[in-house]
Amino acid sequence: MTSGVVVVMMMTPFDVVSTRLYNQGVDTAGRGLLYRGVTDCFVRTFYAEGIWGFYKGCGASFFRLGPHTVLSLVIWDELQALCQRFKWTAEAN
Repeated sequence: MTSGVVVVMMMTPFDVVSTRLYNQGVDTAGRGLLYRGVTDCFVRTFYAEGIWGFYKGCGASFFRLGPHTVLSLVIWDELQALCQRFKWTAEAN
């Protein structure tokens, strides 16, 4: 679960910026109406909302990523144990 917290803290700002860029409207030339690009979105978000503006949806990301990480590691461990048992059984015969 700790690794889930670290991943969420590092990735949520990029997720917020990408969501804002994807959801902005475009003009007839295909340019964004609100932001000129990634850097512009980062700067405008920081000045308008501060550092915490980048962590909107942080809880939802954690509730998705935390269990996913735990389940992935448990399944990986079980698969490794299964492979070790199969390998040991095959060598015994």
